[in-house]
Amino acid sequence: MTRRLRRGARGAALIEFVLVLPLFLTILLGVIDWGWYFVVREIAINATREGARIGSVAPGPAAAATDAGAAVQNYLRNALGDAHVATPAVDSTGCAVAGYRCISVTLADFRPVPGANRSITGLQEWTRVPTAFTVRTDMRLEVQSP
Repeated sequence: MTRRLRRGARGAALIEFVLVLPLFLTILLGVIDWGWYFVVREIAINATREGARIGSVAPGPAAAATDAGAAVQNYLRNALGDAHVATPAVDSTGCAVAGYRCISVTLADFRPVPGANRSITGLQEWTRVPTAFTVRTDMRLEVQSP
């Protein structure tokens, strides 16, 4: 059984496809950009947590800053590769919360796409994905006795 199309309906499917394709591609590229942004942001949050955790059990403030910075860089290197390794700002002397000293680990101006002010697909103007973000984790500094 063959299906006969009306005279004007033959090209309607093609025209509808051409009209819907740009919208579909924009949504698809937006999903890719936002997905990558959320993955990288979550990895950066976990890296600062790991650095703060390692630094919080260090024997002293100087060792805490060094150990925390190295832990953040190792986490980023293992999770995202060498292109995403960043040096965090670590403060183990200045923050005091409720009488306790704490360690603060910050990744400032961290970029999902290293060294670029754009998204992974290059359509940042359309998808509105942030090109940089800042992550900070504070944790109580546990000073160990020798």
